[in-house]
Amino acid sequence: AYLIGVAPALLVLWVRTSVEEPQTWTKAEHQHKQMGSFRDLFGTPRWARSAILGMLLATVGLGMFWAVTIAGQDLTKDMLLRHDVPPDEAEHKATFAYGWVQSIGGFLGLLSFGPLAQRLGRRGAFALMHVCAVIVVPITCYLPQTYGQMLAILPVFGFFTLGIHAGYAVYFPELFPNHLRATGTGVCFNGGRLSAAAFMLLSAWVKSLPGVDLRMAVSLLSLFFLMGLVVIAFMPETRGKPLPE
Repeated sequence: AYLIGVAPALLVLWVRTSVEEPQTWTKAEHQHKQMGSFRDLFGTPRWARSAILGMLLATVGLGMFWAVTIAGQDLTKDMLLRHDVPPDEAEHKATFAYGWVQSIGGFLGLLSFGPLAQRLGRRGAFALMHVCAVIVVPITCYLPQTYGQMLAILPVFGFFTLGIHAGYAVYFPELFPNHLRATGTGVCFNGGRLSAAAFMLLSAWVKSLPGVDLRMAVSLLSLFFLMGLVVIAFMPETRGKPLPE
């Protein structure tokens, strides 16, 4: 497996020697712009605003992944145990439900975000995903009463809670000029990853509260998807517009 893993690295060498730099990148270098400058990114109000808002948007999606999306397995196991399914059988069925059924729904959600963003706009696609996530999470927590019903709802749960993540690759690069595009995108996504760590602590705290079972905890945590709607309301629409330069 390690030897096979070398193959992509060799492919990268071929790509680096065969693919020419984009003309816009070469032009920016000739204009002596500071490529990837954090000072330029945060020193220019327009780009700083995009970076901060993008980071907040990513924080919501990535935080909800750890607090809500991965709870699909635990929700399935919890439902089965409440219906007197033996623990070993419940564990096995929950692993299949999350690892295959929910993951297929999430995969389709990731593939669908691009077409949705093209049809509804970037902001519209994010808004749709966040709203539907808020709706589908409590339904997944409380509605299924059989394993079959849980298998039916989990793909929808995965579609909306995980599909959001594909939007970051679509949207973030369109927020920044050529000489700051990689830096701005990296700040949005990786800054969001760091901030999302707080949701892991929050998730553990909510799930440990007396009188709060797993279903209620996950439903409460899913309300943070609404924060994504607030953030996206302050962000620009980029569909059909030229990239900033």
